[in-house]
Amino acid sequence: MRCSSFYCYYSIVVLLLVFGVFNLFKDRDEKETVEIGKFRGIYVQNAYRVSDEEVRFFYLENQDNRVNLKSQIPLVGWKPIRWFCLNTTCSDYFYCSMATRFGSVSLPPHSPHQLYINLSTEGNNEYTVVPVKDVRPGPTYSHTLGVCLQPIFFFTDWTIVIQFLESWIAQGATKFYFYLHSYTWQTKKVLDFYKESLGDDLELVEWSDLPVHSKDRGNYDSDPNSRVFRHGAIAFMHDCMLRARSVVKFVANTDLDDFPVSSTLNISDNLNYLSIKYPNAAQFKVDWLLSHQKQNWGAVDTPRDMGFSLESVRVLQNESIRWDYRTAKKLIHRPERVVHFDMHSVFQNEVDSVTKNQYSTIDLLGSSDLYFLHLRRFEQKLVTPHDVFYNNRLDTNLLLKLKERMLDQYSERINGTRFADTILSPWSEDALNTMRDLEQCRCEAFGTVLNHKNQICQQSSAGCEGMLTSGISFIKTRQTWKNINRRGRYNNYFEKPKSYSFFSSPYFWS
Repeated sequence: MRCSSFYCYYSIVVLLLVFGVFNLFKDRDEKETVEIGKFRGIYVQNAYRVSDEEVRFFYLENQDNRVNLKSQIPLVGWKPIRWFCLNTTCSDYFYCSMATRFGSVSLPPHSPHQLYINLSTEGNNEYTVVPVKDVRPGPTYSHTLGVCLQPIFFFTDWTIVIQFLESWIAQGATKFYFYLHSYTWQTKKVLDFYKESLGDDLELVEWSDLPVHSKDRGNYDSDPNSRVFRHGAIAFMHDCMLRARSVVKFVANTDLDDFPVSSTLNISDNLNYLSIKYPNAAQFKVDWLLSHQKQNWGAVDTPRDMGFSLESVRVLQNESIRWDYRTAKKLIHRPERVVHFDMHSVFQNEVDSVTKNQYSTIDLLGSSDLYFLHLRRFEQKLVTPHDVFYNNRLDTNLLLKLKERMLDQYSERINGTRFADTILSPWSEDALNTMRDLEQCRCEAFGTVLNHKNQICQQSSAGCEGMLTSGISFIKTRQTWKNINRRGRYNNYFEKPKSYSFFSSPYFWS
């Protein structure tokens, strides 16, 4: 049927206009619909090839996210990623909603190693290129004992860096993974010296805040860093343990104020003996004893002034220790045998290919052969001091022997170097004030007490930086996280050629 009257043409034009407007708004609505939520980012740093068949990575996302991830697998294409929570609660600690997740990518048989993997999210047309480190098992380990150090942030006490490294080196550690967020120029001088001294045995790993717009920085409702537990502590631990796979046989996950003590003054030998005694062990759990070490920072101006005052260390009696610190322990892992864990607990180990059972955790609690001293160095000047009772059973002679060994190797390390007499003062007052501010920030931030009633995440950077009062200019690392769920509107300079138009139809004009 052909259209031959004015009203017929008019009706068709009106219908076409209505149809076009409807589709215009329909398309606009579909294109402008984005995910609803405060924290939509999904953040990743690295991926690790743990076997011929699997690549693993960790990522941070808000715990209520429901966005699935996908990866581009060579010769296969884009496939969904299997993901896992850290524990049964699927959340991190202290009401911090940015949770650590674990992704697993299955590879086809005989897949060659790829230096990068492409990751994206469902409904997202953009993908992110993520580096892949090959940590598949080799015939031997390069190191017997290594140490993973939690990220240092707003860090001022350069003296404990020296004590930390020398105490581990004196007892057999040969590999260090030192994670950096923000620190003073004095700390950089120390790290630069040890990097020159230890070479590749000291890896300085940059660990930044999550990316955030400047307008949202420090805002609890819009800065994802305000919802991250201690600079992504759980993510750091797993990054370091994956990084150490096939490189180090035993790895201790510690903080700077964790001081190791072996009765033989050789932790490597101690752990080798234990691994023979317990061949199915994935990790060893040891005591973590809260202690005090008196400071004399004002007398330390140069590295040569370091004295390692181990004679001042005193261990607190259990009755004087808060319950959670009294029961917490420390872990030394076999990196290729552990899957999910935190600072003091293990949630899943790998499965032994022979027994088909998970590798086990060996408790060494109460042993004097291997333990950690938790050296709290923050000292308050109180009008009415706390009633603290000390344990006099600590083997102080062992600590004095260790101190002598540390002094000998340290003197040999710095003698004849310009570093030894480098003036690093003034620093002690800034260190005391900054440490005080950070300790306060663990209990209150954003003008709110951080307790079970208020349920606000315990802060590390976003909520603490504005509370620092010393005016120090900290060195910060470059951005190390990638948001694989980043979406935005961009100018598009291309369009599809129009292959058909209704108005060009001969039936319309006939």
